[in-house]
Amino acid sequence: MSPAVRRWAQTWTIPVVVLVLWEVTTRAGLLDPRFFPPPSSILATTAGELLDGRLGLDLVLTLQRLGVAFALAAVFGVAIGVASGRWRTVEMLIRPITDTLYPLPKIALLPLFIIIVGRGEVAYIITAFATAFFQIIISTRGSVRDVPADLLEAGRNFGATGTRFFTKLLFPAIAPGLLNGLRLGMATCLITLIAAEFVGAEYGLGAMIRRAGQQFAIEQVYAGIVLVGVIGLLINLVFRLAGPLLLPAQRHGRVAADVRPV
Repeated sequence: MSPAVRRWAQTWTIPVVVLVLWEVTTRAGLLDPRFFPPPSSILATTAGELLDGRLGLDLVLTLQRLGVAFALAAVFGVAIGVASGRWRTVEMLIRPITDTLYPLPKIALLPLFIIIVGRGEVAYIITAFATAFFQIIISTRGSVRDVPADLLEAGRNFGATGTRFFTKLLFPAIAPGLLNGLRLGMATCLITLIAAEFVGAEYGLGAMIRRAGQQFAIEQVYAGIVLVGVIGLLINLVFRLAGPLLLPAQRHGRVAADVRPV
């Protein structure tokens, strides 16, 4: 068995076993299907809802909101994180704000955003943006601070100044930590967005889960949960694949680990 196949087998063994046991125990009557419908039925409901169109609309709206919120958070979060990591004055200006607002559950700000901008897309996007924004600032600032000072000094000595300092030295040095911070930022962005949709939106996966729960449509509730979980899985998968592609050193290190004698 190749190392890649072995890794995939190790990763998916427990989820597959859990799903099979869930299916068997529900079919055998050991679990109440009113609350724990079999996974096969949940998948059939999910596919049917997507083909019907209504769930597809909710999914598209959630993805659109997620994309806009995360893109804004990534651009501004990385810029401020790099600046606060490089220059002490900027950190002194930014740190009290980040330390105060980062632990605050951003969903608690949704009523305020609704009052300011009205109920609609902007309020939900800002709420999700705020969560990822502070996460990315803190992760990026930490990555910049972790770059060895002698590496930066050596880079300057070899001509890495001005914009070249950032493009040729700093960003390659912080790339692994930056990617991890963006991954966490997008995941938390999704969490807050689903919560915001659940609380106030008419459409979106969060709103769909709320509607299904109010109607006691348990399979539709699970269908919404499955789609949110798949989005989260794809986020992690995309960043895991992007790492080795963007960072050849990581790819070579992984190959070396795979061929290392056991």
